[in-house]
Amino acid sequence: FNRIPHVWKTGDRFFKLANEYYNDPKLWWVIAQFNKTPTESHVELGDLIYIPLPLSEIMEMYGL
Repeated sequence: FNRIPHVWKTGDRFFKLANEYYNDPKLWWVIAQFNKTPTESHVELGDLIYIPLPLSEIMEMYGL
């Protein structure tokens, strides 16, 4: 699978990134779990996180 790097900036939220990359804000947890960051409070401005793609491979990796 691929990982798209994303630098955390003001206004970022996992649900917004999930909506942008997966067209489904309810999949916010995929990005959070992949980055081992349970909530946005575990990410600071300037942190580098990764958006895993394709979604089908990530869901398979989690057994879904």
